[in-house]
Amino acid sequence: MAKKKAVRKKVEPGTVLSRLQSGLKKMQRDAEALLGRARKEAVRLSGDQKRALNRVVSEAKRFRSDAQKIAKRTAKDLEARSKRLLSTLEKDVEKRIEPVVNRLVGPSRQEVQDLTRRVHQLEQSLQQHSHTATAPPPPPPPLVPSDAVSPAVGD
Repeated sequence: MAKKKAVRKKVEPGTVLSRLQSGLKKMQRDAEALLGRARKEAVRLSGDQKRALNRVVSEAKRFRSDAQKIAKRTAKDLEARSKRLLSTLEKDVEKRIEPVVNRLVGPSRQEVQDLTRRVHQLEQSLQQHSHTATAPPPPPPPLVPSDAVSPAVGD
């Protein structure tokens, strides 16, 4: 078998150059289109990042607001608890100290006068029931002067 020689066409130099130029122009158009798409993606990604950042910032603001509300509620609750505790403590102290103070203050003027009358009545009753009536009954004791007895709390 005989080999045939490949025959090369003679190409004119102007056509090779024009094909090369058209290929370069096509490559340039494709590169510009690719660059435009890359720019759009970059802007889109930048927008996505901005939206994500805005979401994070809005969540942080909401968290701060929620934390402030919780802090206010907690402060009010603690204040109410402290008021209740103080009230309970005051009542307990008053309940425990009042009897001590009343004992320290002593009887009131009215109590002393009532007791004096009662003692006088008992002496008279005792003398009436007694079979030995040798002496007349003693006069009633004088009432205690008002400055001799300290008044009780509330008098």
